[in-house]
Amino acid sequence: MTNHEIWNPIRMIDCECSVNSIDYNATDLIVELERFDNNGIVKIEFKEVFAYRVTLEHFRINDILEGAGIAPLYEVENSDYYNWLIQSGMKVLYDDSLKVRHFAIKTTEHIIDILSLDSYTVM
Repeated sequence: MTNHEIWNPIRMIDCECSVNSIDYNATDLIVELERFDNNGIVKIEFKEVFAYRVTLEHFRINDILEGAGIAPLYEVENSDYYNWLIQSGMKVLYDDSLKVRHFAIKTTEHIIDILSLDSYTVM
């Protein structure tokens, strides 16, 4: 890890969630989260996704973000995932001028990392 990652919580949901489904159609990603407060399902859509990964080992967040709260959505600064992807070939296809953002969804069982040119939409 060359830079210290900074995980900034996005206050959109005030309870813990679990992954209900993940749908990817080659450009867009929709993550469906089930709220633990019994207020139903929340869908988060990311457009123009370059890459995403799903990690089952949710405890990884403890190594990254000390005192992680219950917020499920974060924007990551100084992303190790983005830097790794750039170094492993993405730089050849795209130049460094792309404004790729790293979002992360933290649930009770998973961490989903999303690299996107766009923001997100809560549906």
